[in-house]
Amino acid sequence: GYAVSEPKIYAKGSLVLWSCKDIDPKEGLKILADPAIRRIAIPNPKNAPYGIQALRALKKAGVYEAVKPKLIFGESVSQTNQYIVSRAADIGITAKSVVRSPKMAGRGRYTDLDPTLYKPIEQGVVLLKYAKEHHPEAARAFYDFLFTPEAKEIFEKYGYTVSKGE
Repeated sequence: GYAVSEPKIYAKGSLVLWSCKDIDPKEGLKILADPAIRRIAIPNPKNAPYGIQALRALKKAGVYEAVKPKLIFGESVSQTNQYIVSRAADIGITAKSVVRSPKMAGRGRYTDLDPTLYKPIEQGVVLLKYAKEHHPEAARAFYDFLFTPEAKEIFEKYGYTVSKGE
């Protein structure tokens, strides 16, 4: 393979319900049954870990069958966000890190999804052979940085959870 290390988790992502229309998502997933909500964007669960967990949340909350005809799938979190921001979707489930980013902060309204409805989305890192062979000091420095208190503070600012140990 291309990796010279085992994957190591540095942060965990979470989900939000987000709308750029005149919809207040604070009621959580039950609002999705409202007939006024016709299109709900989520990342495609076939290729996006955030989509897998969005689907899990819909099913665990007991709303999946009712909202299934309203679902539109973005090929990625980015495309899902475009559906939400462009208002092609009335509301969507996406990564919390998106709504906390400087580019999206203050756009629309969001609420955190109940974390008991899905598994946190693990963000991991590996050292690659190429980097180890061609840029070993820089690669190791960046890898190590991801686990520092400074990096953890940045991840938390953007809505990720991090382990307090290490």
